[in-house]
Amino acid sequence: MSELPEMSANADDYIFDATEENFEARVVMSPIPVVIDFWASWCQPCKMLKPLLEKLIAQRGGKIALARVDVDKQQRIAMAFGINSIPDVVAFSEGRPVDRFTGLLPEKELGEFLDRLLPTEAQNLVQQARGFEDAGDVETAENLYRQALEGEEFLDEARVGLARLLLAKGEHAEVTKLLEMVNCGGEIGDEALALKACSWFADRPGISTNLQECADRAADAQGKEKARALYELGCCQAMRGDYPSALECLVTAGEEDSVLLNGPVKEAMIQCFHALGDTHPVTTEYRNRLMMLLC
Repeated sequence: MSELPEMSANADDYIFDATEENFEARVVMSPIPVVIDFWASWCQPCKMLKPLLEKLIAQRGGKIALARVDVDKQQRIAMAFGINSIPDVVAFSEGRPVDRFTGLLPEKELGEFLDRLLPTEAQNLVQQARGFEDAGDVETAENLYRQALEGEEFLDEARVGLARLLLAKGEHAEVTKLLEMVNCGGEIGDEALALKACSWFADRPGISTNLQECADRAADAQGKEKARALYELGCCQAMRGDYPSALECLVTAGEEDSVLLNGPVKEAMIQCFHALGDTHPVTTEYRNRLMMLLC
């Protein structure tokens, strides 16, 4: 085994003993991947693994943290992870376990295990792109998102980032194509749904983008025409991101015309729910109202 390199002065920032008190803050909420080493003082293989893990973690310069869990002292944590034999090593990233092994690994394989937790080149490009995007340099950001997709065609973060920029430019056709392959769930999936909704409203045929014109038409219309005018006003408000006002117009249109309710109105309201997010209180309120109308 090669000699253990000298640790940096800040090694305690990324090599530490995990306890019930600090587990959530330092492992679950960690901004970097964390490798959890379940060990015990009487375990000889654990003693062999410890210096090797610490060396390889130190070589990665704080890009990965090492949390050491003494199974005798932290029995509840060990039980939560179903630890039956040690050493048991669990890789944690973005608040969830993503990889695991039990026993000892050769140094090369252990290094590969750790490296799988590090961002890929494409993911690094996405991080750079987001930085340029936040700084207002959208041209550089777009180029970097596209470079990331050349390396990883189905990288959700790159697809959503590029879609976000293109939506602002009004290029809806590519936005739809980018987002249709994004996985559901999580922050990225939720943002993809919201962007799809924005694109859906912006691409509605026959809907005026002039809010005052739509409002005047809704105020003057009568009967079935009023329901249609309210629907169009709701879509126009949604185009501007005013989803609460849009939903009120849409639900009123549905109350006026049951045929419209079961078609365009319901579809538009669902798009508003996607844009706001599933747990938003406005979504909850108007989803209940929509359900009552449909019953």
